[in-house]
Amino acid sequence: MPARATSALAAAVPDGDADERAVRSALAVPTRAAIYRVLRTEGRPHSAREIGERIGIHANVARAHLDVLVDASLATAGSRHNPTGGRPAKVYVAREQLVPSSGRAPTVPSGAVLGLQTALQLIAGLREHVARAELLAEDQGRRIVAAAGGRATSRSFEAALLVALGALRSAFPGAHLRSDGDGSSGIDGIRSELGAVGDVDAPLADALAVGFVRGAIAAAGAGADVEVTDITVRARAAQGDGALPLPAASVDARGVGFDRGVVRAMQTIGRLRPGAHLEVLTATDGAPAAYARWADRAGHRITAVDRVRDHEGRPAVRILIRRAAGR
Repeated sequence: MPARATSALAAAVPDGDADERAVRSALAVPTRAAIYRVLRTEGRPHSAREIGERIGIHANVARAHLDVLVDASLATAGSRHNPTGGRPAKVYVAREQLVPSSGRAPTVPSGAVLGLQTALQLIAGLREHVARAELLAEDQGRRIVAAAGGRATSRSFEAALLVALGALRSAFPGAHLRSDGDGSSGIDGIRSELGAVGDVDAPLADALAVGFVRGAIAAAGAGADVEVTDITVRARAAQGDGALPLPAASVDARGVGFDRGVVRAMQTIGRLRPGAHLEVLTATDGAPAAYARWADRAGHRITAVDRVRDHEGRPAVRILIRRAAGR
């Protein structure tokens, strides 16, 4: 949570309500809030090392956060017998949060949000989960634009951005655009909608926002460099490139040899309209030469060859082939 938001939150707590102020201050840090949710959800003692492994931080950092939760009466510390006979381990367990002096009980998230956050806690420690989530979100962004039937009539970045934003509003109704002076465009209303994810794993929420926007802009016809600053998604035209064409079909030939891969590509591209692009995914660096020989004989044209990763994080060499006109 930004410092200004934390300050505003603290200022809104009555001066005499020290307990509530301590609770809000303790939970204002996203990592600490995620640790507290683990303790509350599982309801059993955890050591600092176990919490560090779950959240993906060093045990000493986890211990510092846990001690703050103890100071705020959100958790208690105790010891756990060591079965090997060593020194007992210090463990932490959640306590019921104190009811504020105003008499209002703490706000309880909806069941859907609790379920989402619990699932996120399960995947938070998985290796490469953020990178894979960004790829999945990028694919979803493309699908959203395709479902809206949108593709910019002009290949300019500005036109594609407007088409992408219009389509994204079907999933993020509050999404809106603002122009920034640094040549980028700020999009608000997307990262903030992912607040339930960000409460548990802020980098994951950022990756999802980046993927949704990048995929949507690409499907609308332009390439974009996308990042998240605070809760604003910033997008600018990709350096040195507009956008790769959106393929009309895809062939995954990573598990077969060159000959069978070419046959699959030949069969698939024959069903496409002239000028449409076929995407071929292959696993070997030498594969583009085989496809190039076939494409040249058939009159098709290879428009791009690059290294990519699919939505499962697996590497591939992607070949984009434009079907010949009139064939």
